[in-house]
Amino acid sequence: MHEAIITNHPGAVDDPAAFARSVLRLEPTAQQAEFFGELAKPGARVAVRSGHGTGKSTALAVAALWFLSTRRDALVPCTAPTAHQLQDVLWRELRRLITRLDDACRAWFLVTSDRITLKNSGGMIVARTARPENPDALQGFHAPEILFVIDEAAGVNDVIFEVARGALSTPSARVALTGNPTRLSGYFHNAFHGARNTWARLVFSCLDSPLVAPDYAAEIAQEYGEDSDVYRVRVLGEFLTQGFHNLISLEMVDRAMERTAPPFPPVGAARIFGVDPAWLGPDRSAVVFRQGRVANVLFSVRGADTSRLAEMVARRAEELRPDAIFVDQTGVGAGVLDQIKRLGFNALGVAFAGKPLEPERFLNKRAEIWWAMREWIEKDAVLEPNRELRDDLITPEYSYTYNGKIQLEGKDAMRRRGHASPDLADALALTFAMPVYPRTAGSAVVNAARHSNLYEWMERN
Repeated sequence: MHEAIITNHPGAVDDPAAFARSVLRLEPTAQQAEFFGELAKPGARVAVRSGHGTGKSTALAVAALWFLSTRRDALVPCTAPTAHQLQDVLWRELRRLITRLDDACRAWFLVTSDRITLKNSGGMIVARTARPENPDALQGFHAPEILFVIDEAAGVNDVIFEVARGALSTPSARVALTGNPTRLSGYFHNAFHGARNTWARLVFSCLDSPLVAPDYAAEIAQEYGEDSDVYRVRVLGEFLTQGFHNLISLEMVDRAMERTAPPFPPVGAARIFGVDPAWLGPDRSAVVFRQGRVANVLFSVRGADTSRLAEMVARRAEELRPDAIFVDQTGVGAGVLDQIKRLGFNALGVAFAGKPLEPERFLNKRAEIWWAMREWIEKDAVLEPNRELRDDLITPEYSYTYNGKIQLEGKDAMRRRGHASPDLADALALTFAMPVYPRTAGSAVVNAARHSNLYEWMERN
């Protein structure tokens, strides 16, 4: 911590954006300012996926200098997957920013090839290349005030993060990850998917950055196409579309989220709720409403018990009057199903592991309804632009059993790959449990083909 900054720039102590303006005489872009706002929070964990040329390395350099200059005995370990990225990009940017300081301020810093030290202080910025053969790049750093800076994080081998897991998870530590989203697995990808609840997640699209030449996106689009992975990664800062065995591609979902909803639902389009309950743990209870081509997430919630969730569903059902409510009856879902029925609504339990309508094609009911959802999305579906729904839809993989039946990746297998349970997508898939027709004479008519639970439900109602 340098006392001159505390004295002359008090507003910069807790505000990296103010530090950039008043100390470095640099105006942050809106994207950089959003990043600085998240990083200013104690214990911040911020992940930024970015297109090319949006100023993410500059933002990291500003953050490192801010932290070093405004915290007593601050320690800022910096790493990147290659010496080029670390030395020629990030370290070069740090040097450039220091030259922007006036002569008196510039004299505070001692810069070497792998360390920047604040004179008369125990604080420093340290450079360590993150190579698999050097897995302790982020290991062994301990300080009351510490900020881990990781550039091009998608390219950092997972063994580096595994070795440093304890240090990165220290409650007082701040962590900043930035990178181009080039991989569909690993620590960086997981920050936006399986571990997304523990990270502030930002996107630096070239289309929103004043630092990117206006014709850059047009040139990439002309050369590769706007629907290409090259455009997606280099311009939009979006992850690659999918792995080879993903059931639903990002391209399919993006097209559905770009379509315009019809002004009125088609005649004869039933109103359907899909309810995927959860209670304890990290999973969400999710409720989706679908009518014809259009679907929307009504809500998602964590920690709601069976009674509360059923009441929340009932309130929306009173408003939207669904023709059918399909509930995942596995585990806690059975209680939710019973509560919804007690509240006077016709609801049907669906067992994900149960028998599909086409047992010769699908291993179980969940595989069948996800496949039906996939065909609907690919054809002409209209989805709301919802990043979490998109992530849920594109995550599960599928394969074939020994006798040729389609099976969907289970939630436990997804968690082992670092992905969260796809609760929003499961809720949407539930709306395909059975063909549903609109209400006739005050009651819903559902095609009950080979589904004993549905027969029982129709007999009761």
